[in-house]
Amino acid sequence: MVRAANSDSAAYRKAFEAYLRYGTPIDLATIASEAAKSSAKAASVTERHPTTHYIWRTRRDDRVRPSHRENEGKVFAWDDPPPTGHPGEAYGCRCWAEPYIPVAQEFFKITMQDVADEGAPWDSDDFVYHYFFGGGRTVTLRETGHLRAVVAEFQRQAGDVPTKLPGQIADEARKIGDGSFGGKFDRSYNMTRIVFSLGRTKVSGPFRGTVKRLHPMVEFRGAINFELRDAFRDPLDIDRALQKIGAIGAFPTELPASKPYPIIDDWTGTFEGRVHLDRSQSGYRYEPSG
Repeated sequence: MVRAANSDSAAYRKAFEAYLRYGTPIDLATIASEAAKSSAKAASVTERHPTTHYIWRTRRDDRVRPSHRENEGKVFAWDDPPPTGHPGEAYGCRCWAEPYIPVAQEFFKITMQDVADEGAPWDSDDFVYHYFFGGGRTVTLRETGHLRAVVAEFQRQAGDVPTKLPGQIADEARKIGDGSFGGKFDRSYNMTRIVFSLGRTKVSGPFRGTVKRLHPMVEFRGAINFELRDAFRDPLDIDRALQKIGAIGAFPTELPASKPYPIIDDWTGTFEGRVHLDRSQSGYRYEPSG
């Protein structure tokens, strides 16, 4: 039996089945014509859509027919419809097609905003001096001239680490899949490499954003409010600071006016990213003890 050049086409398969079941001769000319029509139709379908594939989406309620519920979240090609047909084609179907963009590359970016210092950086003796003579007045980190450096250090320890803040945000985004999400982070970071007097400094705050599922990924963006809270109050740290600057004896150790004081500041940021929906396949997942 002579096979047509396009023997893998749907038209050929249909004709061949008719030949096996009913002995109907295979008309190669008709097959070629039908294959051309099918190809033109497929091209027309593809041209009408922004992507070659789509993700089947349902209304996710009890009115969704079982066969369409099974299609939820699956990827189909516009030129190769599932047995149910494309979303919206069946009578009364309320399903729709979400464009499928196959992206395997993950990324996450945090951009800090409102980060500016207001003077020359304080030395350790400046922190000590304020302890003795500042009357406990709250000091902003930008007033000490260290906000920019501390934010950069926070970024190094948490903002640029996939298993820290980015992983926490990514995990919250995955839980929602589509829509709005949010959460809160809260942890202390060692800032002694910036200035001795800061020690371990708490940085916390809320984040919020929107996420969209692009199977097999989720894509999200949003905003973060950063809150830094610290205090200068440990006498042992004062002694060490005085030794470091060679000022032992320069200040009375029991000055009545000496008083611990808070060190605070706030800034904002934005984030955006794209990570695998499957947490086990992603490099961005929160590991608090890591």
